[in-house]
Amino acid sequence: IEVMMTGSIDKSAAAEAAPLKISSIRSRIVEGADAEAVARPVRLVASKPVRDFPLAGRTIYLDETRDITLAPKEVVLTFDDGPVPARTPAVLQALEEHGVKGLFFMVGEMAHYHPEVAELVVKSDQTIGSHTYSHPHLPALSHAVAVANIDRGIAAVETATGIKPRFFRFPYLAESAALDRALQERGVIPVGIDIDSRDYEQASTDVLVNRVMTGLARRGGGIVLMHDLQGRTARAIGPLLNRLEAEGYKVVTVKYGKPSDDEPETLMARLSR
Repeated sequence: IEVMMTGSIDKSAAAEAAPLKISSIRSRIVEGADAEAVARPVRLVASKPVRDFPLAGRTIYLDETRDITLAPKEVVLTFDDGPVPARTPAVLQALEEHGVKGLFFMVGEMAHYHPEVAELVVKSDQTIGSHTYSHPHLPALSHAVAVANIDRGIAAVETATGIKPRFFRFPYLAESAALDRALQERGVIPVGIDIDSRDYEQASTDVLVNRVMTGLARRGGGIVLMHDLQGRTARAIGPLLNRLEAEGYKVVTVKYGKPSDDEPETLMARLSR
């Protein structure tokens, strides 16, 4: 039996690490940033067919607030404002078909009212983040009220998923130094964006996909903002993943913490007799 691994785990050299920061992280594109990635043992799941997933890239672990170092044509897919019935599951299905993972920033209120959908996100092994409780424009609130909304959102997502979210995205990308410090005190990493899909605007699937691909081509890769709340995103995610694969991109998984030396990561493989 021949086994070919197509995934990898990031172990970036310390000299390549971006400096610590307090504000929302973004990505920086560095040639050869994935050179230190190492293969881990393959864990095959007997109940599922073995397939190749060319779009699946490495996993990057973060436990501090610092920008993500990506190689050219590496992409982090992020989804805000869910979970919601029908649309979030459609996004999850498309990701699963391509063997890739995203980062889902859940609104606490949505997780509270749709815990069964939030549970689907967890079962799909996606990374969980929080997005406040009610999606307010935080800088317009008093500091105490804004922080309370952040804390309530984190608690609601944890209640719905069983996972304490350690990543956070500001609604409307509107942050402040004071709120950044509050997140730092809580050990939560704020995540910004590099490419805005603008899927909250009326657009056809072709327009939405072309917009993302144009942004990625211009920058070389990066963190993409989408919204699993949007029906147009549920319709466009499959074609977008197909386009990313056709053009040689890799979707990077972002997780909180550090890679374990004890537990092998599940990697995509091809078996041939």
